[in-house]
Amino acid sequence: MRALPVAIVLLAAALAPREPARDPLHVSTAAELEEALARPRLDAVIQLAPGVYELTAQASIDSSCGNCANPDTLVPITVGLTVSGRNVRIEGPTNGPAVIVTHAGYGIYFKDCIDCEIEYVTVTGGERDTSGAATDAAIVATRSSVYIANCDIRDNIGDANVVGKNTVGIMGICAREGADLVIEQCEILRNSWDGIALYRDARATITNNLIDGIDAAGVEAGGGRGVAIGVTWNGSATIERNLLRSYWKGIGVFVDADVVAEGNIVENMRTWGINIWDADRGRPRASIVRNVVYDCGACGIAVTRKAPYAKGEAKGRVYDNIVVHTGQNAKYDSPDVYCYQCPLALHAVPEGFSIRSNTFYDNRRASPEPCQEDMPSERFWRERRGWTRTYRNTGVGIDGRVKFHQSAYLIAYPRWWN
Repeated sequence: MRALPVAIVLLAAALAPREPARDPLHVSTAAELEEALARPRLDAVIQLAPGVYELTAQASIDSSCGNCANPDTLVPITVGLTVSGRNVRIEGPTNGPAVIVTHAGYGIYFKDCIDCEIEYVTVTGGERDTSGAATDAAIVATRSSVYIANCDIRDNIGDANVVGKNTVGIMGICAREGADLVIEQCEILRNSWDGIALYRDARATITNNLIDGIDAAGVEAGGGRGVAIGVTWNGSATIERNLLRSYWKGIGVFVDADVVAEGNIVENMRTWGINIWDADRGRPRASIVRNVVYDCGACGIAVTRKAPYAKGEAKGRVYDNIVVHTGQNAKYDSPDVYCYQCPLALHAVPEGFSIRSNTFYDNRRASPEPCQEDMPSERFWRERRGWTRTYRNTGVGIDGRVKFHQSAYLIAYPRWWN
């Protein structure tokens, strides 16, 4: 029998009846939202009406500890909302905010949720759990693949006494075992611990976010305690075109983490800007390229990896970064506190780690080890101009509404030929 032409086959396939798209489930109250996600869902779209959703926290047990040396630890927690299943999407409205007040340590908990999404939702009002081992965050993900976009994650502080006792507060987003996240164009503001944290067996692509601690709090409860973005144990992340500011620390690559960080602004940090640290046990890998580190109390960028590279292992690099106005707080002059008080603090650098073409300007130094010299002002302004031409109109936050040219760095070093 003669075969049909390919064009006819494709046309017939296009005209064939299809499974109708599943109608979204519209919810307008916390009770409706909790009921909609009370069990695992398949191919569900949860559309939130504008309004405030005050969740009722539920006591639970986390079967492992995300940031403990021994993860096989049971941890008591509270959960605002558990999202499980496959292809579950939570979407906020376009005509007004949908504000989820979680009243919990694990605010929205994506647990065994594959190909799931949350977008245009505000998540706030977390309460710090009493166990210091709980990885409290507005959004927590474990064994899940989740797309998180255009979300406003703010003011998750917790009780000041509980936070003070535990040291740890409430993170913006926490990726745990088996989590694979895409986080883009979110505003993660004034949360009392890390902006974004990745722990064991977690990975993420983190792009075009505004992560601002606002308070740059210290030991007291407030926003900006912890690390703006921390990747530890064997977590891995691509971190590109984010504006990170007013935190205790900037970007951390800890233990066995694997990170690519490119085109970010890290500014107004109480201590260091970017830190590659082996914790005396690990083999961290990092490519730190074309970032700006501005206004830090301690060093700008630090490298500590004692272990040599294994055969075939990708080697680290620090290229083409601009490090400006670091080492500003004499409280951190001792290298025993954080790092050598240098723009680039080289504590332990394995053979093959590449450092080149970085620009240093207007930095303070107080180190027993030799520090890199600042560049002549002509070199700084030339490099600043080249970087700015590439990145100045980069949009971060919800719908990219905040631009890089609004950063403290570009305001502090203005030039009419941007």
